[in-house]
Formats: sequence, C-alpha cells, structure tokens
Amino acid sequence: MKHTILILTYLFIYTTYSQCITGNCSNGYGVKKYEDGTMYIGDWWNETPSGHGTVVWSDGSIYVGKFNKGMYSGEGTLITNSSIYIGEFNKDFPNGSGTVLMPPGMYVGEFQDGTIEGKGYFIDKNGQIEEAYWKKNQPIGDTLLTRDNYILRGYEK
Repeated sequence: MKHTILILTYLFIYTTYSQCITGNCSNGYGVKKYEDGTMYIGDWWNETPSGHGTVVWSDGSIYVGKFNKGMYSGEGTLITNSSIYIGEFNKDFPNGSGTVLMPPGMYVGEFQDGTIEGKGYFIDKNGQIEEAYWKKNQPIGDTLLTRDNYILRGYEK
C-alpha cells in the first residue's frame, strides 16, 4: 500500500518590520506582530522566541509549543488547514515521537527531520491499520494490515 503523507511545516520567518505590541519582546514575555500579519505571543531571549510560545499566521495556522533560538524545539502542536501534528520538534521539523492527522488518515509513530522514519502505525479513514517500519514516508519490510475480521502480513519494498 502506497501512501501520500505530507506534513506541512510552517517556518517562523522573521520579516523586516515588526512591532512589540505589549510586554517585553527582548528578554521576557511579550507579543510581537510582524508586517505579514504573523503574531508571536510568548517568551523572548535576546529578541528571539525562546521558551514557550504561540505563533499565529495570517492564514489561521497555529503553532503552540517550545522554541529554542527562534525554532520549534521540544514538544509542540502545529495546526494548518491540511494537517494537525502533535509531538516532538527539532530545528523546526517533526523529530521524535508524534501523531499527525491528515486527509488520508492518521499516523502515530516516529519522525526524523520532518519525514516519517521508524516504527509507526497508519490508520486510514476506513479504519484499516498498517503497522510497519517507515523510511521517507513509505512502509518498508514486513507490514501488518489489520482490517475487519482479519490480519494480513505483507512485505513492502
């Protein structure tokens, strides 16, 4: 079974103009609005998002979680118009354990540098469960497919 799994990551990009709306946007807690409409609410260190915070983009996408030197780092949730990811981040990308909900279904398992890598489970919209080791968003090796009333063991190249 082939999957098209896309995790849309919104990078927190600094623009040339921004304004601190309230609080301390240098070293403390504050709210900053950028010229493209993006807002950051949270902890600052050396004028960079660091600690816990929330980014809201003008298209309604939201990231809530931890930041390190302006990048998603640690536990977080990213909600876009096409997916929801809850899990670990490293340098702005899903990395470690996580769950992503998207139109073809839901994946629960391991991620590396923004792609599905390692052991995980994919559940499609019909309730079919696929357990496999994944590489670059595709199942490899032995897979187990669980459907109504039976389990199928297969091999994916």
